[in-house]
Amino acid sequence: MIKVENIHKYFDQQHVLKGINLSVKKGEVVSILGPSGSGKSTLLRCINFLEQPTSGIVEINGNRIDVESASKADILSLRTSTGMVFQQYNLFKNLTVLQNVMIGLTSVKRIDPIKAKKMSTEILEKVGLEERLNYYPAQLSGGQQQRVGIARALALNPEVLLFDEPTSSLDPELVDEVLTVIKNVANEGNTMLIVTHELHFAREISDHIVLMENGSIIEEGTAKQMFNNPSVERTRKFLSKAMKK
Repeated sequence: MIKVENIHKYFDQQHVLKGINLSVKKGEVVSILGPSGSGKSTLLRCINFLEQPTSGIVEINGNRIDVESASKADILSLRTSTGMVFQQYNLFKNLTVLQNVMIGLTSVKRIDPIKAKKMSTEILEKVGLEERLNYYPAQLSGGQQQRVGIARALALNPEVLLFDEPTSSLDPELVDEVLTVIKNVANEGNTMLIVTHELHFAREISDHIVLMENGSIIEEGTAKQMFNNPSVERTRKFLSKAMKK
């Protein structure tokens, strides 16, 4: 479903991603963990070309792209296979909740507005916002805004859902409501790649765990293996310390 091969990313002279190789199977939930500055979010953004990788291969659902020769059409085709949930919600402040979810359907997929409204309403019901359809982002809590962001990603029915630290901007008391929605989305069999600092959540939800540091993957494996019996000492120390927070 997702495959990245030898992905490198430079920001000027800074080597941020150092030859990343990663595979995610259809229907699999993979969490990417690691200390701040390890390259987790940059990897996620390179997968859907929000950041242009410097070199390597990105493949999603058989659509395989050499990043050094990728055309705009190649990038658009790959990007439309993904749905992204950001740290900062990125909602349109002048649009209602319903309009924020509808806009991708009407402007990107060219779906009839009446049908798009029905689809968007149903998805907002799934994330528990059926009573907030006509609210504006400023009238919502952070958790509610992030649930709108998840609904917006789901509305496009992407092959892959990418979550970039979806709870990092939330007050602690709002984290659980967003994590519950993400768990429900995972239980529906969606292919998901999640960058998160919520280790207990990652352990519960993930089929596979990846640990990054300094732009490289230092260990990966099943959630059970990584949390119960990691083979790399750095992994053991990171998980032990992070799980105590």
